[in-house]
Amino acid sequence: MSIHVSIHAHHRFLIATDAAALLLVELILFALSRIRYVMSPLAFHLLGIAVVLGFAADVGLWFWNGIRAVDLNDDVLTVYRGRSLAPQAFPRGTVRQVKLSRLSGGRSVRLRTLSGRRVRIVENAFPREEFNRLLTALEMWAPR
Repeated sequence: MSIHVSIHAHHRFLIATDAAALLLVELILFALSRIRYVMSPLAFHLLGIAVVLGFAADVGLWFWNGIRAVDLNDDVLTVYRGRSLAPQAFPRGTVRQVKLSRLSGGRSVRLRTLSGRRVRIVENAFPREEFNRLLTALEMWAPR
């Protein structure tokens, strides 16, 4: 049985996910700021700015060094990172452990090699259907 899956990330998926989380956090902060004993106006503004900066940093780090594409075939899992799309290859024989997390909203893959190298691939920037195909293929590809 031959395995070949190739998925590509797009920044709109990451930005949409972060924008939704940012809106939710800001709404919670706003609700808490209405209760004067819980949060002062200064704390509301400082926390609001910190949250916006945190989400902006998340998007910036993804553009700088995030996983942009994943290619899986029978022998090698290749991850392409950052603007330069620098490849990282993980041959099947060197992979010690693959952990798949299928929790809604937090699906991810954690890979560990015999030499200790690690990589974590999260769904945030990938289309849902493509990430599903990757998870299914990795279940068959992963060492037992």
